[in-house]
This record gives sequence, C-alpha cells and structure tokens, in this order.
Amino acid sequence: MTEHLIREDYRDNETLREAYYAFIQTVFPGVNFRNWHDRGYWPAEYIPYSLVNGSHIISNVSVYKMTVLVSGQPIRAAQIGAVGTLPDYREQGLSRHLMEYVIDKYRTEVDLLFLFANETVIDFYPKFGFAKHLESVFIATSDIPTPHYAVRKLDINRSSDMALIAYRLKKRNDLTSLFGARDYAGVTLWHILNIHSERVLYDEEDGIIFIASEKDTILHVWDIIFTRPFKPETVLPKIIKSDAITSIRYYFSPEVTGFSYDKTESIDDSPLYTLGDFSIDGVPFKFPATAQT
Repeated sequence: MTEHLIREDYRDNETLREAYYAFIQTVFPGVNFRNWHDRGYWPAEYIPYSLVNGSHIISNVSVYKMTVLVSGQPIRAAQIGAVGTLPDYREQGLSRHLMEYVIDKYRTEVDLLFLFANETVIDFYPKFGFAKHLESVFIATSDIPTPHYAVRKLDINRSSDMALIAYRLKKRNDLTSLFGARDYAGVTLWHILNIHSERVLYDEEDGIIFIASEKDTILHVWDIIFTRPFKPETVLPKIIKSDAITSIRYYFSPEVTGFSYDKTESIDDSPLYTLGDFSIDGVPFKFPATAQT
C-alpha cells in the first residue's frame, strides 16, 4: 500500500472540511455534512480520520465518541461511520489501514467500538474481530389508538424551532437502556436536517418532540424526545392523523417509554457490528435510529 498522510480531527480546518464534503458526496451520494456544520451542530465528538493525497481525501473512517448503555450500564464507546474509499483508490488496502489505525487508537480509550455496516461490505468488519448482531423493529398491531392529532410540525428553517429541538435534545431522558446512548444530540440533529426534516412533531402540552410519520397504513416512530415521564396512551393518539393506521413501528427498544408491541421483526439491511463486551444477544433490541452515524 502506498503511504498517504492521515489527517484527523479537522472540523475547524476549512480546506480539509471542504475536502471531506467532496469525499462524502462521491462515496455516499446524497449525504450532506455541510449544513450540519454550517448550523453549528458538528460536535467535537465527531472526528474524521482521513487519508489525504494532495488536496483530496481518498479514504476515510469517522468516529463519534459517546456514552452508550448496554443492559442499563453506561460505558465508553466509539461509533464508527463514513467508512469508504474513492473508486480510483480501492483495492489498495486503504480502508483496512485506517480501520487498524482507529481500532489501535481507541482500543484502550473505550470499552466498545461499534458500527452499522453497508450491506455491500459486511464481510469486511469480521476481519478486525467485529461480531454481527441482529436488531429488531418493534411492531404494534393491536389496540391502535383512535386518532387525535394535536401536534405542531416543526420547521427546520425557523430558528426558534431549531433552538427548541436543540434544547430538548440536550435535556432528553434516556430513550432506552437496553442498548442506547447518551449525549448524542449532534447525531440526531444530523438526522433531522438530512432525513427527517418533515417528520418532526411537537406536543407542546406534554413537552415531547416526536420524529414520526404515516405512510399507507403504518405509523413509523423513529424517536421520542422527552424530559419527564409520560403516559403512552395519552401522547400516542396526538401524532396519529389517519383512522386507517393498522400498525405502528418503533425504531428503538420501547422498554423505557412503555409503548406496547405485539411482535418484533429482525432487520438486516444495515447490520450492527461490535468490538468489545456486548452481551445482550437473544433479547430483541434496537439501537435508536437517530443515534446511528
């Protein structure tokens, strides 16, 4: 492998940041980090590790340092994302070199390394000792509440709405303790800006922000941002518009929030891989979708 310079933690370096944007757009078309930074939401915990050739980033592995909860216990962790190499530089071992560098750097700093793999490269991560785990989506098909829509859709282009979202995220309660996280507002803000901009709903009465939407006969619930206990049977009807809803899908483990479900369904389109102590196999779980990098 030809040696290339590794540059890291360059959030405040405009030249390298622009190179990162260009790299991301090439390797992950449609993914945008510019608006995340420009709005001030790129936190210090998100650190790219990039191989640079001239003015170009040619390969990358990014890390988001976070506290995660595994079976209720908080542990130090690093979530890996944005792993890729420019097409002209593939098959040279660059991603392997960066992964080895990152694993070596964090091996003693954190207790758990984890990532969500693109299904096209799922054979790559076991080479470094990562173990695969199946996650589940939680599905309710009975006792669907009668619609009582009573929320306001928040506007990401309105500064007061974004300030409300950012404030609530900083104060939020743990969404799940089975396999969850703390202090990941930056990740959720990225999801809101880039994926869920039309799905952010505010229940002012209960002070809850939902990330949810209806499609056909299904209500999809990606996140619930709350700062105090609530009654599921009271708040859930407020985000339902259609009386044709026949199922609700939760993209997080609902044991803390108390939302009921009738079944689980394994998901394997972006499988979880872990390196470190992770011992909750056999119990259905879902790492919160809006905490994934």
